[in-house]
Amino acid sequence: MRKVYNFILGLGIVAGLIISPMFVFNVHALGVEVDPVEINLKSAPLGETIAISVLSEEKMKLTIQNKGAIAYTYTIDVLPASKTTGVFKKGYINIPDTSWIWPQKREVLIQGDSVKEVELFLKVPDEKGYKDKNFQAVIEIKSKKNSPKEVFMVAVQLRMFFST
Repeated sequence: MRKVYNFILGLGIVAGLIISPMFVFNVHALGVEVDPVEINLKSAPLGETIAISVLSEEKMKLTIQNKGAIAYTYTIDVLPASKTTGVFKKGYINIPDTSWIWPQKREVLIQGDSVKEVELFLKVPDEKGYKDKNFQAVIEIKSKKNSPKEVFMVAVQLRMFFST
């Protein structure tokens, strides 16, 4: 009986070694990478719409790279930091309204192993209560399923800090 048990256990281990790389490969095929990983803005004007790439220290647009072999559509959402697992940076408060930040396009189709740039925009209302404040938000880039049979979706979140 022990020999049968060891034989079945051995088969299970061998099958796991054969199946695991295929599983890992499929998950990796969904990979997405973004740059920058954090956005920092100083002196955001009140009441003006401004391209974040113009105001940011990085001077770059949001770059999304589809590391998979097939095309995926990615959605870009702005979330209050309090609705994520992100940690608040000292001296910053939650963005009162996520509509202050929006992407050039909310959905972006990116071919396999390709990159797209998306501009982000910011408009802080011209209200006295928002002057000289430090705000934090989270930008989430998430893949959409190409078909209902797909099991995995991939999401990346980057933090955005801005001062008025």
